[in-house]
Amino acid sequence: MNAKKKIPLYDINLSDAAKSNVNSVLDSGWLSPGKYSKKFEEKICALTNCKHGVVCSSATDSLQLALFALGIGAGDEVITTPFTFVATIEAILAVGATPVFADIQKDSLHIDPVSVETKLTPATKAIITVDIGGEACDYQTLKKICTGHKIALIADSAHAIGTTYKKKYITHYADAVVVSFHTTKNLICGEGGIVLSRHKSMTDSIRLISRHGMTKTASDRKKSNSWEYDIVSPGIKANMSEVHAAIGLGQLTVFKKEQSQRKKIAERYLKNLSMLKEFISLPSKESSNEHGWHLFIIQLNHEKINLSRDDFIREMAKKGIECGVHYKPLFEMTYYKKAMQLKSENFPNAKLAGQSVVTLPLYPILNLSDIDYISDSIKKILL
Repeated sequence: MNAKKKIPLYDINLSDAAKSNVNSVLDSGWLSPGKYSKKFEEKICALTNCKHGVVCSSATDSLQLALFALGIGAGDEVITTPFTFVATIEAILAVGATPVFADIQKDSLHIDPVSVETKLTPATKAIITVDIGGEACDYQTLKKICTGHKIALIADSAHAIGTTYKKKYITHYADAVVVSFHTTKNLICGEGGIVLSRHKSMTDSIRLISRHGMTKTASDRKKSNSWEYDIVSPGIKANMSEVHAAIGLGQLTVFKKEQSQRKKIAERYLKNLSMLKEFISLPSKESSNEHGWHLFIIQLNHEKINLSRDDFIREMAKKGIECGVHYKPLFEMTYYKKAMQLKSENFPNAKLAGQSVVTLPLYPILNLSDIDYISDSIKKILL
């Protein structure tokens, strides 16, 4: 083991602009949503070529708000993937709807349109996709399913701020697209999310719901020097703070540069590890799609490797390399396994992926020599 070499799964580089923006907000004395939140919202809409968006306190809240705005609730079903972070299903449950799982594709980590069609019922009101690692799902097929059955398509694009599908942003295909600005994501605010939509009526509804259904925000009342407001709809508290928006605006100044570095790192991994295709599966990438490269996920081929996934991760740790797992399927989580009476054999592809996926370090402050060291370490373990 190289005792001096320590490569964490994730690390951040907060820009000088972000630090300066935060100080400006603190000096202003106004920490609730204001000019920074509005500007950040506008910048993200421009970045994703989408006319309408609402910044929120988290991507989890953003998903919940999208479902609220679509009128989805008790008695309705929402089809999604079990191969995701728990937030996806939490949002469905939060509005009182019933989550229904479809399996993932055998050759990817994405929800399988064929499996989706077997799960459709008269109660189905939406499909939530998950763009694992920053790679787009099969939106052409999924949109066709949704259009044919007159149901909504929501993209959990928490990982996919820089992602396109067939040369278009995911906002072109889905009724609502949710992006995360959590500390580990490609564009960070510390905490936060956004709902993007082509439909102004949807984002207007989300904006209202996200502030308790109030007709005026605290900022509006301050500017108008009037206390008066009304409550015109049910709602929750889910707006993004000015501090978090200030961080996001600062990070936007380095976003393109950092995305470029992520792409270089991913390409180095793909080049270095291509000789191991008998032992591992590498992330797929169609030429017409722009991969967001939030995560670099490999899958171990246990038919060729006499080593469990957890043993592999332990061997990597001995070499100073921290790896992760994205994800342990939700049907293997104690609570959901019992509450939803889920059986792993009903989701064979997700089950296999859950036993074989390994996430390698991928973030902009890594250099290519780090990637070479990680790649060489994998070769030494597997060959």
